[in-house]
Amino acid sequence: MNQEIVSQDIVLKNRTDLQITGVKKIESLNNAEFRLDTALGKMVVRGSDLEMKHLDIEKEILFITGKVYLLEYLSKDHTAKSKGFLAKLFR
Repeated sequence: MNQEIVSQDIVLKNRTDLQITGVKKIESLNNAEFRLDTALGKMVVRGSDLEMKHLDIEKEILFITGKVYLLEYLSKDHTAKSKGFLAKLFR
């Protein structure tokens, strides 16, 4: 069997310069939150004054600057529950 090796690097320097490899798609972004689809799953980056400095879709590299507070991979259960909560809230 030929299994594809999936890897991802996350480099955070001084909590202000973030480089993420394996980025497939940016789902949403603003100055407080980036939602990404990566090689290893859905990811959220939260902080303040976040700004996309560079995105190379071919090489799957994203550079973000700003004050980073949180990096989190989202499980499928997590996203399903949050959608359910929002759906209930806006009935």
